[in-house]
Amino acid sequence: MTIWALLLLAAACDPAPALKGRGFFEQGRFADAEAQFRLAVEQPCGLARQTSDRIHLAAALREQNQLPQAAALLDTVSALAAQPAETQISYWNGRALIDEHAGRLSQAEAGFQNAKALLTPSTPVHLHLQVAANSARLHLRQGHLREAEEALLRVQTQPGWRSGNVVAYDLNLAELRRLQGRPREAESILRPLLGEAAPVPAQLRGAIANNLANLAARRGAHREAETLWEISNRALREAYGPRHPAVAKGLNNQAAYLVSRKRYDAAEALYRQAIAMQEDPLLLNNLAVLLHQRARLEEAEDAYLRAVRLYEQAALPGRDALQLYGNLALLAMERKRPAAAIAYFRSFVRLLPLAVPADEIMLASYLRRYEKLLRSRQEAAEAERVAVLAMRYRVRSALRVEN
Repeated sequence: MTIWALLLLAAACDPAPALKGRGFFEQGRFADAEAQFRLAVEQPCGLARQTSDRIHLAAALREQNQLPQAAALLDTVSALAAQPAETQISYWNGRALIDEHAGRLSQAEAGFQNAKALLTPSTPVHLHLQVAANSARLHLRQGHLREAEEALLRVQTQPGWRSGNVVAYDLNLAELRRLQGRPREAESILRPLLGEAAPVPAQLRGAIANNLANLAARRGAHREAETLWEISNRALREAYGPRHPAVAKGLNNQAAYLVSRKRYDAAEALYRQAIAMQEDPLLLNNLAVLLHQRARLEEAEDAYLRAVRLYEQAALPGRDALQLYGNLALLAMERKRPAAAIAYFRSFVRLLPLAVPADEIMLASYLRRYEKLLRSRQEAAEAERVAVLAMRYRVRSALRVEN
């Protein structure tokens, strides 16, 4: 190839679309970012630039819940091992996020491990922060609090780590503290984030406001909670559009708050609106709980069983399945089906390793009901074992509150 051909090729590879796309992505404007990254991908650039642009386009698609398209795009990346380490880290981080969003948690964990293995002291801090925050969030989703804390603390060994964009990092640290039963620390981490001098991207602003709303509701600050949910829902719709799973999750959290305030009709409407966006087992369980409380038992059982089917299709059940099986067991008891109730309670007990400290009061309550059912059926040995488990969770919860 002549020098003139090389110059023409270089001139044809315009960096502007990729730069604009990154700017839009950081602002949470994912559709605009996608449009720019598509322009970048269509250019006849070198292999390194092509790979980088594909990774960024896949990220924009992922944030818009276009998971198969995002995964297919990353499948087109070739000669990854020949790429710079930073590119490989971004690839594995992006691949893991797609798997996590799709519920493929074991594949996501493997992807994050691949990204971690490529990190070195000379890796840019922003990549350390991204991998730490994302892998910690996956651990939190699985109920692995110790591993989440290790991932978050490890990044603090990097010089100047607070000079990077730490909003997503702090968001996951706050969630860790909440799940550890330390809500005041969680709130102290989150509250300054909404007052950042630099504007926080809409998707992160929505998540921060949502988590603060949950914490405010927990301490009885109802007016503040409602204001924060309005901020959250507005920001999430701004970032993702009106029908994204993240928007559905925000509606779910607000509906749970409305239930606590006995505003049942408004809560049911929000649950059904969220389920229309995404048929998720957590959303179905929460709708079923509301129907259960209102003695609409057949409708409740149908929603519970729809959630069970979704969990059974998943490679790894989530921690939220604990409450689902506990609720199904209680419903079976109400409907005079003790054998079914015991089967559901056994599924509940098998999932206890997924529990986190914030679950302890809930676990003790379900286990006490299970113990009473076993005693009513003269299954004394099993009842004693369950009673010991229930006492263990009650004591742990009491000690944590005292501390």
